[in-house]
Amino acid sequence: MSETGNWLQANPTGDLISTAVAPVPDDPMIQSARVGYIPAEGAQEGIVYTIERISEGVAVRAEVAAQTDDASCPALPDGGEYGAPGQG
Repeated sequence: MSETGNWLQANPTGDLISTAVAPVPDDPMIQSARVGYIPAEGAQEGIVYTIERISEGVAVRAEVAAQTDDASCPALPDGGEYGAPGQG
């Protein structure tokens, strides 16, 4: 699973920017990981890959999110911020 996640981090889709903050650890106790990409710093749209251990090896799911030009995200209470795609 870590090999797949780290390969995805090292090989971004198109000209997208990875949101990863560290490599996926090679730890058999970790069941899944997410790798996200955004088109520009601060974007709330992009692609998130979920990598999951399964009995046959590894499964990968891709989720794509896009926003319209006039889309906005509501403010979070107490000065909170949204994480980049793939960061939870």
